[in-house]
Amino acid sequence: MKKSAFIFLMCASSLTGANCLAQTDTLKIETELQQDQDFYYRNKYRYLDVRLGDEDRLLKLGIQPFKPSDKFSFLVFTLHGAFEQKINTSLSAVTEVNSIMTWTEGEAFHLQGLSLGGRYYFLKRRDIEQGRSGNNLQGIYGMFKMSDLLSLITTRSGSSGYDPSSHNPHLGRYIKGSLTPELGIGFQQRLDYHLYFDSAIACNYSILDNEFGFQISLLFGVLFSYTK
Repeated sequence: MKKSAFIFLMCASSLTGANCLAQTDTLKIETELQQDQDFYYRNKYRYLDVRLGDEDRLLKLGIQPFKPSDKFSFLVFTLHGAFEQKINTSLSAVTEVNSIMTWTEGEAFHLQGLSLGGRYYFLKRRDIEQGRSGNNLQGIYGMFKMSDLLSLITTRSGSSGYDPSSHNPHLGRYIKGSLTPELGIGFQQRLDYHLYFDSAIACNYSILDNEFGFQISLLFGVLFSYTK
């Protein structure tokens, strides 16, 4: 009888220990799964769903290493800086400073211009309502701006009688104002927390020179966003 009771107690102890061990393993697995899910969602937001974040203003620094035109010229290089401020859900105001450099045989041209304008993000309200976007400055937009309202222009070239061995080319520098309204459509998207892509197609009209123009921009760069 005593022997049977002893065997029964040994079996009960073994089962209790096995149950505790199983519970410990289950908790450990659940904790690891929760950590994996947290890591997944953090990185999913960071790399895939950056469009869901809210932002009130952007500071952007970008480059355009060539000028798209009839002949894609790689002798035109643009540095782009902009500050974009939300006015309401769909509308924003933009201040831009562009530094454009071109090179041709015997001449270099450098323009630093200030532009002011605004953007209207067509689908922003709908995307927010459908949970596909945060209240931010990303998506398809229509734009209006006054291009190069004030510009500092620098030219460097060989003048008449120029001696290449003198290393002293003719340098010209002057300030120019312009009235060039520009209308277009574009798309701006974050690629990560601090990387963005912005492309646009626009047409413009120079009031002072009485000339129409066409512009394509493809900008890549870094940005810094701020919220209230």
